[in-house]
Amino acid sequence: MRALLAGISGVNKDSVVANLVSRLRANGDIGGVAEDYRNGVAGPGSEPDPRELLSASVEAVFARQGDDLASTLAAFRPRYQLDAWQRAGLAIAEQMEDLDPRHSLLATHLTYYTSGRQFSLIDIPTIRRWRPDCIITLVDDMLDIRAALARRDAEQHTNFQLRLREILAWRTAEIAMADLLARNLYERRKIPHYVVSVKHPAEMLYRLIFHRRRFPAVYSSFPITAIRDDVDRRATVDAIRQELHRRFIVFDPLTLDEGTPQVFDKARAACSDGVHEIVITTEEARWPLDNAGTLKEGLPSSFPMTLDPREALEVWDDMENQVRHRDLTMVEQAQCVAAYRITMGGRLSTGMYSELMYASHTAEPARPVLMYADPEDNGLDHPFLRNFNHRTYYAIEDWFKAIANLAPDDAGDPQRPLF
Repeated sequence: MRALLAGISGVNKDSVVANLVSRLRANGDIGGVAEDYRNGVAGPGSEPDPRELLSASVEAVFARQGDDLASTLAAFRPRYQLDAWQRAGLAIAEQMEDLDPRHSLLATHLTYYTSGRQFSLIDIPTIRRWRPDCIITLVDDMLDIRAALARRDAEQHTNFQLRLREILAWRTAEIAMADLLARNLYERRKIPHYVVSVKHPAEMLYRLIFHRRRFPAVYSSFPITAIRDDVDRRATVDAIRQELHRRFIVFDPLTLDEGTPQVFDKARAACSDGVHEIVITTEEARWPLDNAGTLKEGLPSSFPMTLDPREALEVWDDMENQVRHRDLTMVEQAQCVAAYRITMGGRLSTGMYSELMYASHTAEPARPVLMYADPEDNGLDHPFLRNFNHRTYYAIEDWFKAIANLAPDDAGDPQRPLF
């Protein structure tokens, strides 16, 4: 399988590739010994045999060829910038053609952002020579991206930091460019494009890229807002989420969780009081997730973080508008919706209801809704639950078996709303 990995600065594509390589080795897809082609001597190393797996980054090749990425992008030299990208892209294409690897993970920015300007340098004929069969756009919470850029600036003196609204805008442009490329890279066929948060388990992306014919792909739908502050109910949901991840390819909305009311309530209060700096903790920023086993395992925490409250408030409307499209994008990427505990606490989850109505009535084709309902939950007779097509299971193992019985999908070209 040959995947093109896109994504803006701060998603740490290098860490994603390293964690994917670890999964490939752990699952026996590639060996653990590299061959050193520089001196013709085979020996142990950290890199896989490039005939089994070739991993490369346009930006890394760009730097090895002697171009300083930051200064090249900052200068207004369009012809030179295009030529520099093409030189790096062609070097990768020639490697692909010389080695003909069984698998490849090739990374690049599809868009760049500097000095308030977004632009693209990609050359489609060059990417066509890479022969990707899917595109993955890697994303992360905007606060984590902000922290990653700040760390890089502190370590490498990049003088490159972005406000939250710029991060959101750049991410949207990168996703749009990936969608465009997936639809137009090849003349007679489209290839799948998936938007994947780096907080997903590494096993999830490994399955999605290399074994999507073996595992059903599901969207995990569950209450979030109503139980965010309830530790016991969070633990119940987390246990089900983790079991779904163990068995299937799961698009999990919690892996991109950036609309927490605690952050914006604190920002509003600070602005009202004339305070120009707030401290955001992990607990305030998102639903707690452990990075262990994820695509960003090994990276430092982004929190606590200091933030100008005005920066949070200026992005609020755009972020709110994106939340719904973000989750529906994941519904479109899945074969079915695995919904659970929609009336946990006796209240119908309005967010879940919106997702299930979309899956049942708007998505093309409609996605089946398989729902697990704990008999102890109140409100299961809610009249709104009759508004969409679904099958309900009251024993959780029966629910898991029903999902497992879905044939893995290789249709490969869902048309998704952009966020």
